[in-house]
Amino acid sequence: MPSALDQFRGPAPRRGGVPSALSQFRGPAPTANEGPDLGALGLGALGLAGLGLAARAPGTLGKVGRGVGALRQQLMLSGYALPKSILGGVGGTVIASAERKSMEPIKQLLSKQTLRDIKQAYKTPSMAVDPGYGATLPGPTPGRAMGAIDTGIQQAMQRAGLTEQEAARELLQKPLPRALAESLDSPAARYAIPFRRTPFNQFMEGFSTMKPENVRRHPAVMAAVVGTGALHGAATADERYPLTLGLGSAAAARYGLPYTLAAVAGRKLAGARTSAGIAGSALPVSEYGLSSAIEDPLAPFRSPAFTKAYGPRTR
Repeated sequence: MPSALDQFRGPAPRRGGVPSALSQFRGPAPTANEGPDLGALGLGALGLAGLGLAARAPGTLGKVGRGVGALRQQLMLSGYALPKSILGGVGGTVIASAERKSMEPIKQLLSKQTLRDIKQAYKTPSMAVDPGYGATLPGPTPGRAMGAIDTGIQQAMQRAGLTEQEAARELLQKPLPRALAESLDSPAARYAIPFRRTPFNQFMEGFSTMKPENVRRHPAVMAAVVGTGALHGAATADERYPLTLGLGSAAAARYGLPYTLAAVAGRKLAGARTSAGIAGSALPVSEYGLSSAIEDPLAPFRSPAFTKAYGPRTR
């Protein structure tokens, strides 16, 4: 049965396409006459059960299970997740300044204290506002850096006068509604959908920005976002899977969804060959979808995100 998400996505990008958080809910588009691989489905089911249960086991088995799961997350985040996280933090700060008609959030972002806070959060992963990116692994992992940067930028926003809840909202790190969080707190969900706070917040906040009352509250911000998105889409009309649209939607922070929808419209008006995969790039975190988690549980280990993100792209 078609889902509501089907309305906001096209076929999955080819190798090297823009990573998508919405892609957590889907896998690559099936080819013609392609049937289910029962062997892959069986392996995926075993991986789903085994990894999830091992992570909850006591003693050495539990440590190994949690370590494998954390490594899997880091391999998934090794592509464009970190640069998009940085863009989202900077863009979220600019939007906070624009909505409040104050330069204070930007000034605090550029202060030396922000850099000190990021360094401290990096040294102490437990300080991260969202330690769910597998930040417990030692070393310079993408998730650890993302958690530290988010923490430093949120603290900068709070010094600028935003509340803790407002700062988390601007950076898409607001805690999920209790019912949703509880439904995702299971071994199966943590394996199949390892990243939840950022993509779910971007989806919910993106639609919230398009409510009439919110558009009337900040008409100039919405006009700037939509106009920039449409121009960006038109400028990339000759590219099949333009990487920069995913980066643009990340920089639009809470406005990432209207930005991308405007980009799709701009591409269409400019005569683009296709907008396949562009709408899905509104919520970029990982290019490994729910179906790939089931059908090919070894994909992040065999083909880490950085090998796809920074490899040759199909125009």
